[in-house]
Amino acid sequence: MHITSAKDVASLIKEQRLSQGWTQAELAKRAGVSRDWLIGLEKAKPSVELALVLRTLKALGLQLDAARPAPSTSITSRYLQSLRSDNPSQEHE
Repeated sequence: MHITSAKDVASLIKEQRLSQGWTQAELAKRAGVSRDWLIGLEKAKPSVELALVLRTLKALGLQLDAARPAPSTSITSRYLQSLRSDNPSQEHE
């Protein structure tokens, strides 16, 4: 899953919790957080603590990986690259 917002993390956690058949109370106990805190997390409340989010992900058997996005290129750059690859330079005799 591509995560770009707190809402994405909230959705991931809720989906994973439901797929494992756990209640909010069960997950909260496994993660060492309160059920009220977990409810806030699943609603993407902006004030949740990152350390607790990571602990909750771990309790679900998930990990958070970060990757740099591929550098974007302008339409002009992509067009010029396609011209170069479609029409390789021809040497003159």
